[in-house]
Amino acid sequence: MEFRLPELGEGVAEGELVKWRVKVGDTVKDDQPLCEVMTDKATIEIPSHFSGTVVELVAKEGDIVKVNQLMLKGEAAGGSSQAVSKPAEAPKAAAPAPATAPAQKPAGATAAAAPVPAMNARPSADVLASPSTRKLAREIGVDLGVVPATGPHGRVLREDVERVSKGGAPMAARGPARPYNGGPAAPDERTPIRGMRKKISEKMRQSKDKAAHFTYVEEADATELVRLRTQAKAIAEARGIKLTYLPFILKAMVAACRKHPKVNSIYDEATNELVTRHYFNIAISVQTEDGLTVPVVKNVEQKTIFEIAQNIADLVDRARHKRLTMDDLTGSSITLTNAGSIGGLFATPIINYPEVAILGFNKIARKPVVVTRNGAETIEIRDWTYFSISMNHQLLDGADAAEFLKTFITYIENPATLFLEDL
Repeated sequence: MEFRLPELGEGVAEGELVKWRVKVGDTVKDDQPLCEVMTDKATIEIPSHFSGTVVELVAKEGDIVKVNQLMLKGEAAGGSSQAVSKPAEAPKAAAPAPATAPAQKPAGATAAAAPVPAMNARPSADVLASPSTRKLAREIGVDLGVVPATGPHGRVLREDVERVSKGGAPMAARGPARPYNGGPAAPDERTPIRGMRKKISEKMRQSKDKAAHFTYVEEADATELVRLRTQAKAIAEARGIKLTYLPFILKAMVAACRKHPKVNSIYDEATNELVTRHYFNIAISVQTEDGLTVPVVKNVEQKTIFEIAQNIADLVDRARHKRLTMDDLTGSSITLTNAGSIGGLFATPIINYPEVAILGFNKIARKPVVVTRNGAETIEIRDWTYFSISMNHQLLDGADAAEFLKTFITYIENPATLFLEDL
C-alpha cells in the first residue's frame, strides 16, 4: 500500500517533512501519528489512514513534500497490498511526544541515574541543537551525537547535555575541553536551516522582495498607561488573568486604524488591489524555541481588555507547545511585534506580508523629561517609550505612518479614552 501526503488546508500545496514518528518495520494503527509536516503556517501532525507495517520511508526528513506525493510504503494488516482509500481527515496541530526508554547504566554510574531516551549515535553536525547548547557541549566535552534528545522534533536541549555530563549517557571520546591557550580554534559549525527557521527565512525574504519597507519612529509618554495597567492588574489577578500591556496596545491599534483604515489592509498581488479590512485581526509575535511565530488575535474590536489578555495567554501557551491550528495563524490584517521585555529603544520591524504595516512596541523606561503646564516648565520622572511602524511604501506614504502613529500615541498617552469609544 502507499501513503501519500493528504490535503493540509485551503491554499496549502506542500510542506516540509520535519520528522518521521515511525521507522521501517514498525506496526502502525489507524489514526496513529506518522510524521510532522511544517507548512508556511504551522507544524501539523499527519495521522495514519491504515493499520499495518511500515515497509519503506520514501520521503526523507527535510524534504519538501507536495500534496498527494508518495511518502511511505507499507503492508496493510492481514498482508493486503491494496492502496488505502479512506479519506484524509484534517491534520491535527503537532504536539511534541518523544518516545523514551530507559538507557543502560554506564559503567560507574550510580543507581540513582535517571532513565534517558534511547538513541543511536549520529554525526554531531546532524544533531538539532541551538548554538548555545553546542557551545556548552564543546566546553564540557560531550559528543552531541550520543546525547539522547528530549526536545521538540528531536532537538538536544541544554538539560540533555548536562545530564550526559553527570553520567546519564556516554561522554565524548576526546575528553574534557581544555582552557583556551592560544591554540587552534574549534572547527566551524554547520547548522541546517530547516523547520521553523527555514519558514521564517522564506517569509522574511518574501517580505523584503515584495514590499518597499520604510520605518517611522515616535516617542510616547506612557505614564498614564502604566498607571492604568497597574490598577487593572490587581483586578485581573483576582480573576486568574495575567494582564500585560499588550491588550491596551491592541485596543489602541484598533482605535487608530478606525481613523486611518488603509493601515489595516493587505495587498492582493493577483489583482493589484489594496484590500482594506473593517474587522481587526491583529497578529502578535511570539518567540518559541524553534523561532518566531505570529498567531492572530481575532476580532479585537469585539473583546474586552481581559478577554484579549486571556486570548493572548492561550495563543502564547499553544505556540510554545506547538498546538496552534491553521486558523490561529491566518486572517490577520496588521501585526504587533513586541521586543520590550528584552530591551532596546526601537527597531525596524519587517512587514508580515501581504499586510502593509507592522507596529513595533518597545521597552518602557522611567526618565526625567521636561513637562509644560500652564506655560511653566518643570522636570518630572515619567514612563517613556518609543513606537516604530514599518509600512509598504508602494501602497502607503510617509504621511500615513506619521498620522497613524500620532493618533495611536494619543490613545497611549490617554488610555482612559479607549473605554469612551466603541472599540
